[in-house]
Amino acid sequence: MSTEREELERLRTALSAFGMERADELLASARDEALERARLILVTEMTRALLDGAGARLGSGQRARDGRRRSPSPAPSPPPADASDTALYVYGVGSSEAEELDGAVREGLGVASAPPFTLREGELAAIASTVPLAEFDEGRLRENLNDVEWLERVARAHEEVLERALRAATVVPLRLCTMYRDAQHVRAMLAREEPVFREALARLRGKTEWGVKMIAEPGALERALNGAEHERLEDVPTGVAYLRERGRQARAREDLDELAARLAADVHDELAARAEEALLNPLQNPEVSGHEGDMLLNGAYLVADAELPAFRQQCERLTGAFAPRGVVVELTGPWPPYNFVRSTLETSA
Repeated sequence: MSTEREELERLRTALSAFGMERADELLASARDEALERARLILVTEMTRALLDGAGARLGSGQRARDGRRRSPSPAPSPPPADASDTALYVYGVGSSEAEELDGAVREGLGVASAPPFTLREGELAAIASTVPLAEFDEGRLRENLNDVEWLERVARAHEEVLERALRAATVVPLRLCTMYRDAQHVRAMLAREEPVFREALARLRGKTEWGVKMIAEPGALERALNGAEHERLEDVPTGVAYLRERGRQARAREDLDELAARLAADVHDELAARAEEALLNPLQNPEVSGHEGDMLLNGAYLVADAELPAFRQQCERLTGAFAPRGVVVELTGPWPPYNFVRSTLETSA
């Protein structure tokens, strides 16, 4: 009887310890779920506000302010129009002194299979295409932004124009579906925003944006922790052993998160030292990026052209160092520097 009481007491003690161990985890899980619900509500409300306010933008010539890649914004539109009406789709802004810019953007087609061209005002040149309002007015755009194929086609054409332009000159990219009623409104925007664009062009000149992702193949992080000494579970009652094992699993998950964060921070710090500017983007889900395993790092780096060979070598060295551990270091680019113009453009009125 005494032995049974001792076993029961040990089990209660283990249960109490288990509850304390899992308390932080449960709180963190609840917090994450609450944040995700709040994020979805905010996204819904912000999308509705953007769509409601889109009609005013085209008339005033106000440009989109968020420069992040692959982040479509609703296009502003005038009053209802017939199929013959057009507007100007603006991809980005460069320097009017860049003589090769116009020729570079005309080498291919742009959005809606329209030939791009440049509109100059003072020291700036906007890269634009004439597009039909039958496809890009507010009503149709509401529908088209929910059409994945249409969105991918427009995003691909948008980025191809910018890539051609960037081969010839420094360009400040504008958000997908940035629209103006006509050339007069585009030139008015260039005149109004000239100080902002000039500062951005000066900061980006001679630099390109590169992306680096770190992806651990399934089980790679767990294998990295398997060498640790685990607590022996023999010679203890079955109930206590079970609870200890559950506690160990919770600690293992924390260890995995800590390991992933440490690896990502070390790599980001190394690459940031080679870059003019660097930032961390949110990690992508496998459903979005198509990767398998765990994404550890999604970094963006603004690299001076003179430092690019050293930056590439650093990425190659990291690739070689992490490959045996089942972690891929992937360098992509060059990209239009969306990540490094957002804060500058958002400061303009």
